[in-house]
Amino acid sequence: MAQNSQATTGQASSPALTSSVVAAPTNTATTAAANQSSTTASDAATKQADVSGGSGSNTVTITNTSSQSETIGEFLNGGSTTQPVAEITLKPGETGTLSYANGQGGYMAKADSSGTFQSTASRLEFYADANGVNNTDVSYIDGRNASIKVSDDQGKTAGDTQSIAASAPEGTITRDSAGNATIAGWYDGSTSTMQAGGAYMEQQLGTGNAYIHPDDDQRATASNPMTMAQDKSQNYTASFGDA
Repeated sequence: MAQNSQATTGQASSPALTSSVVAAPTNTATTAAANQSSTTASDAATKQADVSGGSGSNTVTITNTSSQSETIGEFLNGGSTTQPVAEITLKPGETGTLSYANGQGGYMAKADSSGTFQSTASRLEFYADANGVNNTDVSYIDGRNASIKVSDDQGKTAGDTQSIAASAPEGTITRDSAGNATIAGWYDGSTSTMQAGGAYMEQQLGTGNAYIHPDDDQRATASNPMTMAQDKSQNYTASFGDA
């Protein structure tokens, strides 16, 4: 599935009977603080639950494992590669969801520090057929601006959580305005930069857990990068971290 494309109402009560019991005074400050704390916790939970985008019965739950806020967009096959159909912004450690419908395929990718989605980004690719049979994979064919790992909650994973950009060969790295790195992808191998970037990623990551080359699922590797469960019951969870 890997692609390379360089997107009460209350009732009245009777009068109270006279009583010698005196109610304890109410500590209004403590009550107010408790109410404020409860409201803050509730607001935080609501905010967390609202970090979602897209629509459909198929969902990927994504955690930002980097040290900065990240915007992750969803792109559909045949559509724009720069304007996502949905996006979420996650603070470090925060989790959100992106959803898609049966019959839809595409990918999820991280924007650069300016909020722009580049064609050289890492991809979490997805597809669900008309019956809801689903599969995902991770692709660094076009480049790697994030480490991506995905699980189908049935014992299988794809991708990785490693940060390898710091040791990448000179000339294979580009940086956005905040200094975040992207490693050049193999793409079609037509330039020395693509070849060097692809070779470095293959050396560091192998080709069994993510696509480095377009034909990695046809190569004689120890494992196939498309090994996720393909049925209607899986629940995908993923992480986006540093490249």
